[in-house]
Amino acid sequence: MSNTGERTVSRRSIDAAWADLFPFDPYPQQTDGVEHVLSVCRDRGYQLLEGACGTGKTLIALVAGAQLIEEERVDRVMAVTPVKQQLKQFVTDLEAINEHRTERDPIDGLVMVGKRDMLPYARVGTLPGEDGVQAASSELHETTAALIRRDATHELAVQPGDVNGRINVCSAPDCDRLSYASDACPDHRDDRETDASWYDPVRAAALCHLASSLDGPRLETAGVNAPYPESPPHTRDVLVNPETAGPDTGHFDPFYARFFANEEWVPFGFSEAETNVLDSETIVRAAVSRGMCPHEAMASLMGAADVLVGNYNHAFDPVTRQLTDEKAGVLDSGTMLVVDEAHMLEERVRDLLSETLGMHSLRTAHKDIALAREYLSGTGGEPGADPSAHRREAQSVLAEFNGVDQTSLRAGQEFIEWLLRAMSEEVSELLREEHADWQRQFREGSLPEVDHEIPLRDPQAVESDRLTDAASEAFDGGIWREMKTVGAAVAAVHDNDSQTDRSPVAAGVGQFLNQWGTVDTGTYFREIEVEYAPKPVEDTTLPDWATAYNGALSLYNCIPRDPLAGVFSDLAGGVLMSATLEPFDVYRQVSGLDRLADASDGTDATDDTHRVATTSYGLSFPPENRASWVVDLPPFTYRNRGAPVTDYEEMTGARQAHAGALVTVARSPGNVLLCLPSYAEAEWAVEYLTDIVSKPVLRDRSTESDATDAMLDQFFQNDGTDRVLVTSARGTVTEGVDYKGHRLHTAAVVGVPYANTANPRMKAVMNAYDQEFDAGGFEYAVQIPAVRKARQAIGRVLRGHDEVGTRLLLDRRYHSGAPRSVAALLSTDRTEFSTVSPDMLDFALDQFWS
Repeated sequence: MSNTGERTVSRRSIDAAWADLFPFDPYPQQTDGVEHVLSVCRDRGYQLLEGACGTGKTLIALVAGAQLIEEERVDRVMAVTPVKQQLKQFVTDLEAINEHRTERDPIDGLVMVGKRDMLPYARVGTLPGEDGVQAASSELHETTAALIRRDATHELAVQPGDVNGRINVCSAPDCDRLSYASDACPDHRDDRETDASWYDPVRAAALCHLASSLDGPRLETAGVNAPYPESPPHTRDVLVNPETAGPDTGHFDPFYARFFANEEWVPFGFSEAETNVLDSETIVRAAVSRGMCPHEAMASLMGAADVLVGNYNHAFDPVTRQLTDEKAGVLDSGTMLVVDEAHMLEERVRDLLSETLGMHSLRTAHKDIALAREYLSGTGGEPGADPSAHRREAQSVLAEFNGVDQTSLRAGQEFIEWLLRAMSEEVSELLREEHADWQRQFREGSLPEVDHEIPLRDPQAVESDRLTDAASEAFDGGIWREMKTVGAAVAAVHDNDSQTDRSPVAAGVGQFLNQWGTVDTGTYFREIEVEYAPKPVEDTTLPDWATAYNGALSLYNCIPRDPLAGVFSDLAGGVLMSATLEPFDVYRQVSGLDRLADASDGTDATDDTHRVATTSYGLSFPPENRASWVVDLPPFTYRNRGAPVTDYEEMTGARQAHAGALVTVARSPGNVLLCLPSYAEAEWAVEYLTDIVSKPVLRDRSTESDATDAMLDQFFQNDGTDRVLVTSARGTVTEGVDYKGHRLHTAAVVGVPYANTANPRMKAVMNAYDQEFDAGGFEYAVQIPAVRKARQAIGRVLRGHDEVGTRLLLDRRYHSGAPRSVAALLSTDRTEFSTVSPDMLDFALDQFWS
């Protein structure tokens, strides 16, 4: 559908219950889109919505979702996007709805973010240790939980009458211990306590009271001061006898304790935000000022929200779903899912489902098992400890794991030793082949700083890998499955150990090895990752290459179709939207949606199926405000373009033709975005254009987001200077970035931005798609995603009715009559593009802009 007539429709003229949800008069395609989404989602179906930039897709989804909540057809809406700019757009639109919605209750919204942004000590950089936010925060929380358990024996250094008079001396005869929340200490409580929660809220309050009484500067973040010190307090500061406290000692988190002191009640709600939309900063301010953990507050409030906004991890990552699914319970049959930038879904979920296991983790797991075996043999534990007590405790724990004993633990150790040797041999062989004298090159500083991957099977065949085959010969074939149980048992032994605060990794290692040995060989590609990471190594038991590289086993997901279908089937339907979803039939297959629907569009769903419908909207802006051309240039392929040299005379004919076109486009009026097939080619274009074009030429690199934001700020400066931005069409600035108004006048894509098909992983992906979709591997896994990248890039230009710009595709393969043409994949855009010869490009641009 394309509309070039009336820009908006008066809300008063719309005879629908949802009309007053719009914060302004909607575009015609928005009214049509809301009706489509409601029709499908009332039937618990999924709407595939392709809409050009400026369609207003976020409001379509939010208005339809809010209406379904009012109709009590769904409990909540969860909107997920992989692009931060789009996350902000959801928040902005939701706030606009609430600001307009003065006569009805506001929609309660909540932005979901990760622990790094929500944990106070992570925000100010004072988390102890060097193992990352996840590991450090887990240790803090484990120590805190041990201190506030209802059966905890640690005596907190508080006095009777503290914490509003709820701390008392035990009423049992001859007992002078302090009691919390009752008249008896833990040793003398009666059965009335047995059905209570695992934690003691008064004990948690006492811990918070002690932390707030400590000297030193207070933690400050998000513009507020906390009642606790700026670094995590230690148990030695709050216990009566810290030297005899046992293993549950170390730094703890009083913010986490406050959540349980409040008995999991959050002392603020959605009205904390003026527009009833709680973003991360609002939650942090509200929680930290009250001494409570913002992350726990966020998780607690999730279940009460009408609209949740987050990233793909919250819906599709098995780890993050422990928060959204298991803890908050918001991914269920009452949840409508909105997937934004849905053309990225396969690629992003593929990464979320892939896992690696480093050599360091394997070695640590080996040590975990060795210590557990020492406990079982009576030789482990701290000096002076009773070895027989250790043995009895370890045996008692292992009794809960059927079949795990000294023999199976020894087998687990031997298996890990074998894996480490096999990995080392593979890496050594690779280095001999790639860098014959790599040790000398490393010493001299001439070793290429590149990473490698070692495929363990032919990526173009469905077969077992040589590491798994060799393991089956050396060990029983069930060793992979057994490692899961062994790892869990070893972790339990360590958790029960009262003499160490060691954090075992055996459980996670065992889980990974179980997956390696059991998951499908076509769906998952097994290889060894070799990362260049120079470092001093004093451990003589490590292989020699460990000074220059890290090694890891990699279990790479090739095709996420089934996991996606599993997520979609559990929910109440939803919307998957993007400016580039077509061809719809292919998208339905690769996303797993075809497995949910037994019928085509328009057929009602049953209890076991979901209706899947499709709608597409083209550009609704005045056609006279834009020009769209395919420039008839030779295919810009790896074979044609040759080496990226900047001397014109040394270029191949294809590179010369494209170099000339790039100069012409770069010199056209206004800001220009040039999208090359890769960052390496973008480097070439920058070097070539800098001395020829009078405009400043900016280079986008594959860097951290802060550097990218700074570069975009420079490009967007409205100071009267036009600029050229050169990037990769497979990069981050071609999707989700808003080039509204004066920010961009021309976007050009050079070549078809195919992924590197020589890469073993990509070969494995194509093979997986070949097997699943009847030899559609290249088309489904490479060609269609590449054209979507190109369409996303040219879509940056026109964002509103008053904007003017040109869109160029520099490669004749975008023309319908060309060999290996991709024109059919341009969707609704293809009818707008006309072909222009290179020698007429300058004239065509002059004619348009004049």
